[in-house]
Amino acid sequence: MKTTNFHKSIFAGFFTFLLLVSINVKADIPADSLQYTAVRGMVINSETHQPVVFASVFIEGTHIGTVSNSNGKFLIKIPLKYINKKLGFSSIGYRTHFVPAESLNKISNKVYLAPAIIPLKEVVVRHLDPVHLLGTAVDRIPENYSDQPVMMTGFYRESIRKNKKYLSVAEAVLNIYKNAYTKNSYGNDRVAIFKGRKAQYAKAKDTLAVKFEGGPLSLSYLDIVKNNGDILSKDMYPYYNYHIDGVIMMNNRETYVISFDQKATVQLPLFKGKIYLDAQNLAVAGMEIEISPKQIEKALNYVIRKKPAGLKAQLLGVHILVKYRKIGSKWYLNYLRNETDLKFKWKKKLFSSDYTITAETAITNINTKHVEKPKFSQRFKSTDVFSEKVSSFTDPDFWGASNVIEPETSIQSAFKKISRKLKNRMH
Repeated sequence: MKTTNFHKSIFAGFFTFLLLVSINVKADIPADSLQYTAVRGMVINSETHQPVVFASVFIEGTHIGTVSNSNGKFLIKIPLKYINKKLGFSSIGYRTHFVPAESLNKISNKVYLAPAIIPLKEVVVRHLDPVHLLGTAVDRIPENYSDQPVMMTGFYRESIRKNKKYLSVAEAVLNIYKNAYTKNSYGNDRVAIFKGRKAQYAKAKDTLAVKFEGGPLSLSYLDIVKNNGDILSKDMYPYYNYHIDGVIMMNNRETYVISFDQKATVQLPLFKGKIYLDAQNLAVAGMEIEISPKQIEKALNYVIRKKPAGLKAQLLGVHILVKYRKIGSKWYLNYLRNETDLKFKWKKKLFSSDYTITAETAITNINTKHVEKPKFSQRFKSTDVFSEKVSSFTDPDFWGASNVIEPETSIQSAFKKISRKLKNRMH
């Protein structure tokens, strides 16, 4: 089987790391704090009382939203003009819950989501062909998704951990031009950094610097509805096994769950996971994807751009989450997350090190009326390293009203520790 265009775009693009034997230690007007109120809390499973991770949090009837973090915690900044509206909370497999914004306090809210799983009757399952459903979903992309370009505001965070300790955390507000979901529209999106900040620390004894190329461009590479590639492309259906797992509730709508994995006879590294199709209009509402373990060792060559001689690398896993949200009659990209796990070991060294590179983007606002494509010279390129560029966009006074993803406790600790280290270096 020949290498597909998706391998050239995804593997050679977003999942690209530059490894070097070196260490580098080192809104146009800020919004008035009176113009918004910040609300924090946690989204919790009402049955298990466990946190609901990566849940969508949004202001009903608007394009404003964010997501909960991997601890279920959320932070959303509500413009005062919307304080009388409701906040919506939704996640895959849960009933959407609405809460009046005015009823929430600023720091300690607990929002409970009720699981909503609807198993398909066996007689119905036999009449549903997953390949036919996917083919119909692809055919309906132009009518289910925006047929006009839109401007999005996105919050992007990227972190690198070594053996569970953070080496760097960087984040930014992005200006995102998303072209229409029409034929041949892939590749016409454009992303630019608006404001950013980072914290970075590496120990002097470290001999390996891991750099991540092209991170924010995941908005193009992993928008799989637009970039069908090796997952939704009809040419790829013969290389996968598909199964309908049932029906769940997603955004208070019945949603088909289609699981897939590459066939054992396929020798290229492909994917496995779940695709969520809206049962009413067959829009792709979300995807949970990973590189299939069947050929994962062959995916390493697509992930590593460059590494020094004497370093052995192993790809442990790549996990991807993509979510879309229905606003009015159209579906829009809502959230992306990629987590890549790698193991490195120097020859003649006894111990190895595990690295985790995480990148996530939450779409916090969508503008369908004032669409202005970022200048070509301002675009983020596939060869750019976000953690190296973001310092040029620092503005401590900017972040007041911007919606961000609430940091994990461990990330907050990393920021504090790194900030202290950097201050000590200056004295």
